[in-house]
Amino acid sequence: MDPLVVFDCQKIVPDRFALTLVAVARSRALNRGAKPRIERPGQSTSGCALHEIAAGAFAPEELAPFLSRGQRSLALPAPSPLREDDAGGLALAPPSPTSETLH
Repeated sequence: MDPLVVFDCQKIVPDRFALTLVAVARSRALNRGAKPRIERPGQSTSGCALHEIAAGAFAPEELAPFLSRGQRSLALPAPSPLREDDAGGLALAPPSPTSETLH
């Protein structure tokens, strides 16, 4: 398998975790008998799947189930306000009770 094909794939699916899901789903489909969209004789199904992705052989609606909302500009929640702890530093969580023993 060509190790540089992943860089070409990331131009199509920038999120490498989504890229993994797309490649695995396509590789499984090829193993179940789906016809390859690009003829690459003598190559494994995973290599063929990556080359298909890199070549842009998929329509955007085929890739949409694998893309997260983060790729559609999902806003992160606002951070919790900071408070000052007993040592003068900043902390996010409220102080835990000192009389409580955890085991």
